[in-house]
Amino acid sequence: MSKHIKRLASPVTWKQPRKMFPWSVRSRAGPHPLMESVPLMVVVRDILKFADTSKEARNIISRGKVEVDGRVVKDYQRPVGFMDVLSVKEAGITKRVLMDRKGILVLADLPQQEAGWKLVKVTGKSMAKGGKIQISTHDGRVILTTEKGIRRGDTLKISIPDQKIQEIYPMAKETSVYVTGGAHRGTITTIKDINVSRSYQENTVESNDNFTTTMSNIFVLGKSKGEISIPGGA
Repeated sequence: MSKHIKRLASPVTWKQPRKMFPWSVRSRAGPHPLMESVPLMVVVRDILKFADTSKEARNIISRGKVEVDGRVVKDYQRPVGFMDVLSVKEAGITKRVLMDRKGILVLADLPQQEAGWKLVKVTGKSMAKGGKIQISTHDGRVILTTEKGIRRGDTLKISIPDQKIQEIYPMAKETSVYVTGGAHRGTITTIKDINVSRSYQENTVESNDNFTTTMSNIFVLGKSKGEISIPGGA
């Protein structure tokens, strides 16, 4: 697969000028889908503006200056996506990847007390050997646990990089959520009701802000209030 992609064809999630150069780097297959992530090189060059060229950005990354979710990443094509924690310790910068109302991935300042954990959405659940539960998450993780009450759609608060579960936030009424898709993406709201479909159609969620969206567009942020700091509401 090509390492490059035409800028005009790049996903709308990328915050980069589209007419300056005809080509950009393509995300490698990884923890986030192409259309829901941005390559680390684009983050360093076009969002953080630590470099003027792709060569300079690749040099910064290859020297181990950038961490994602508590681990040094040297792959400039590594996809960075929603809720990832990005750190550049030499610059004193720690950011959380969020999404604005246009669907563009943005970096929000992260308080130091939040730098050691992240939120992940449960996307799958199955039985594993030894009676353990295998949990799949939105950022490509596989977590083994004995917690049987975790359901698809719930959010886990995990430590990084060792991904130990600290809290479980269920998809339920009156919980704080982040809308990640649809017409209201980038909105922070509260679940008013959950409509369970009796057919093949996906379950839907009614918000306290008088709109309805599918459950796949909902990311639980906490219980009665969100657990993460979001400057200006994202």
